[in-house]
Amino acid sequence: MVGFAVVGLGMGKARAKQIIDTAGAELKLVVDLNAELARKVGEELGVAWTTSLDEALARAEVQVVMVMTPSGLHARIGCQVAQAGKHVITTKPMDVTTAACDQLIAAADQAGVKLAVDYQSRYVDNNYRVAEALRQGWLGQPILGEVRFKWFRSQDYFRHGNGWRGTWAMDGGGSLANQGSHLIDLLLWFMGEPVRVYGETAVMNHQIETEDLGMALLNFASGAKGAVVGTTTFPASPYFSAEVHGTQGGVLIDAVLEGKMRVFGEGLEERLNTIENPLHNVVEDMVSALEQGTALRVDGREGRRTVALLEHLYASAKQGRAVECR
Repeated sequence: MVGFAVVGLGMGKARAKQIIDTAGAELKLVVDLNAELARKVGEELGVAWTTSLDEALARAEVQVVMVMTPSGLHARIGCQVAQAGKHVITTKPMDVTTAACDQLIAAADQAGVKLAVDYQSRYVDNNYRVAEALRQGWLGQPILGEVRFKWFRSQDYFRHGNGWRGTWAMDGGGSLANQGSHLIDLLLWFMGEPVRVYGETAVMNHQIETEDLGMALLNFASGAKGAVVGTTTFPASPYFSAEVHGTQGGVLIDAVLEGKMRVFGEGLEERLNTIENPLHNVVEDMVSALEQGTALRVDGREGRRTVALLEHLYASAKQGRAVECR
């Protein structure tokens, strides 16, 4: 069994339950600066709790630490975890700057520990099948990939949790960096390396530093095109989608986190259904990597790609022109 600790119990409580439900994983400890929250979650889940990261890292039975704190703390805490000889999982995005991502990658490399980034959409069966089909060329030459979401977030959402959301320092951006990072990661997984991006962002209906509406057009190394649209100004949260097509077929993923999709192209749906997805969450992924030596689906270098594209996108929006992705 692989022993896990979870740091940050706002979002981390759900991941703590995921650890309990995953074969080969065992939740050993939960950590939060809020002692009452840490105690409540620890007692509910039947595990030890603490407000001290140092105490968690001193425990020999803890082999992996999931960092579920505000985005701007991921690398700082992750480096401390790696230096203690523990494997690291961060929630998405990996951090708010590529410089911070690089520090965490270097710390994990130096310590000889594994580093994973939790992009849950990569573990959804149909999303995995589409990625594999693209890799095998079943859709022909890629032409266009799009990701789009329309969600609602109230002003209270941004005030909650000490007001870190919607700030550059702790959130690294707005609708695209926070809610949209799942989709941007998926777009990069499907389409490959971006070479050029033009972005526009705006604050339309919230009092925040960062955007509540963002859009981008991309060129990929393959010659394919891409598009991103994301907002937290819609009256509800009905739409979280990805679309991709090539010269021989196309897929509309109407609900990315559930993998609901429509398939176009002769025989493509039947071929997609032959692809088996061996992993269904990041905890399974880490357990498999440690016990069987498999490659992580989103390691640190892969997780960094989303942050890099966001940096280029925001630079483009600020400068009012397309920028090269290098």
